[in-house]
Amino acid sequence: MDKSSKQKPAADSLQSDVFKELCNALMPLTNCSTEVSILTYRLFAALHEFVPEHINSCGVTSVPERVLIAVDIGTDDAVKEKLRLLDTNLRFPQSMRTVDCLGEAADSVSSKKKKKKKKKKKNDNQQDTSSKEDSNTTKTSVQVSDSSLHPYATHTEESPGKRKWLSLSQRWKPKLEKLASIEACKVYRLGNLTIGNSSEFEIAKGSDGTRVFLGLRDDGTEVAVKRMYRSEYQDLKNEEQFLRLPQLDNPCIVRYVDFAEDENFGYLALQLCEYTLEEYIQNHLPEDTSQQLQVLKKIVKEVLYSLNALHSHDTKVLHRDIKPQNVLIDITGKARLADFGISRRLKLGETTCRTSPAGTKYWKARETLEEDSNSGYKRSSDVQVAGMLIYYILSHGHHPFGTGARCESNILDGKYSLEHLEDELAKDLVKWMISHEPKDRPIVEETLRHPFFWPNKDKVDYLKKLGNEKEVGNCRNADPDLLSAIEDVTAGKSFADWKTKLPSELVQKMDGKKKPYPEHTLGLLRFIRNLHEHYSEDTKTIDLMTIFPDLFETAFIIAKKRGWITAMEFMLEIQET
Repeated sequence: MDKSSKQKPAADSLQSDVFKELCNALMPLTNCSTEVSILTYRLFAALHEFVPEHINSCGVTSVPERVLIAVDIGTDDAVKEKLRLLDTNLRFPQSMRTVDCLGEAADSVSSKKKKKKKKKKKNDNQQDTSSKEDSNTTKTSVQVSDSSLHPYATHTEESPGKRKWLSLSQRWKPKLEKLASIEACKVYRLGNLTIGNSSEFEIAKGSDGTRVFLGLRDDGTEVAVKRMYRSEYQDLKNEEQFLRLPQLDNPCIVRYVDFAEDENFGYLALQLCEYTLEEYIQNHLPEDTSQQLQVLKKIVKEVLYSLNALHSHDTKVLHRDIKPQNVLIDITGKARLADFGISRRLKLGETTCRTSPAGTKYWKARETLEEDSNSGYKRSSDVQVAGMLIYYILSHGHHPFGTGARCESNILDGKYSLEHLEDELAKDLVKWMISHEPKDRPIVEETLRHPFFWPNKDKVDYLKKLGNEKEVGNCRNADPDLLSAIEDVTAGKSFADWKTKLPSELVQKMDGKKKPYPEHTLGLLRFIRNLHEHYSEDTKTIDLMTIFPDLFETAFIIAKKRGWITAMEFMLEIQET
């Protein structure tokens, strides 16, 4: 027994050495083609379950953005999930996963400022002295840690020659190519970041003194480095803390990469994106109108996905600054929500955040504009502003409450115009989200179930369901007033004279059983119901959504006015079956 107990550590040691050697052998493959890199990181994901310490020791600190983007585009969900989980585990070890009291910490800053003023001055003097004494000392890169304070990472020496660069961006490629090869004296080295801190590499600027530069990590990752003065950068620290939450490691949220600070500034390294939402809508949409609509609908859905991740029961984050400038478009065309500087996290049991006013001019919820209001900021406040943003996206840059001096008074009065939208479903979604009263607005999860996003199969199933409504079933003896009201909604639609647009033999077959179907909209809805109920084989030969592209949205509007089955009731029925 003693013998076996002595042999076991030796065996474990041997096994550990084998795993370590395997991890080190895999490392060169991470710099190969994207396909090879994906396979390599899949192996690392499998190994991480057994020997996470060896993955870290061989130098793997995250899954590169190019790999994550590639798997988003071309692999199955299981692979995506494994690699994203690996990336989260590498960047946020288990001991660092909990970030508590973010809202409370941020809100308490101003109240503590005076108390800390003398102490801060003393500490700054000590830091300045320390910096001078250590000016010739090379320091290691700033690592993500539990502490909210990061050690200063000063200028670090780098070996001569071209810097490692994993090329991904197309828009910024020429500048990044120069950054990868420029002399060391013309860039700023901070920890494991190389920052092009000159106007040549500046890609954005904020009104609060924030500047954004192109940068490269030592592992070759392209980054956007947001720089803010230390004296004013609580928002930057707040944003870092939120982006480190594992729940915000989401395909529709800008990815956190690194954080560092020196004597004067804080630096937040983020995923590098190609365009702002405004730039993309104005200059980079497809020329084809139908393709434009599909792209814009995809962007809307991605914005809502990101907000759903924030508002979830586990995350409970209020963004509080939703606007076009805070939505970025990445290299794949995916929309990603950004800028969490004034975000707040609700505590357990809370639904409201009560702080100083939040948001940007023209992009504020109605209740936050009322001077005497004590309603605070809720999830519904984010939802109303997101509704304004969705209109902005789908209308190619317009605001539902207008522009200029009247915009905010229109928000207060509930006066809006959706004249730049033709799609009735899009109008219905926006109206719902920008409702004057917070209680009338949907939660984000409900917006994602709105008919605007339904696939064609669900749309056809809903039309079949409408065919069961009593007024539709009585289509051959319909009330003239009902027909007149429906005619007001359906005039000029694609399904006028609908029998002439369907195969004649099919119409004859259906009409031959009883009295012919009336040629009005109620007759068409009953026709669709009976066709699917009794002649399911024949339904395979026709595509209702192509033949009658505006039928579903019109039927949906009629159903709302008549009090027929609602979209939400229908979706609940689907979930139950």
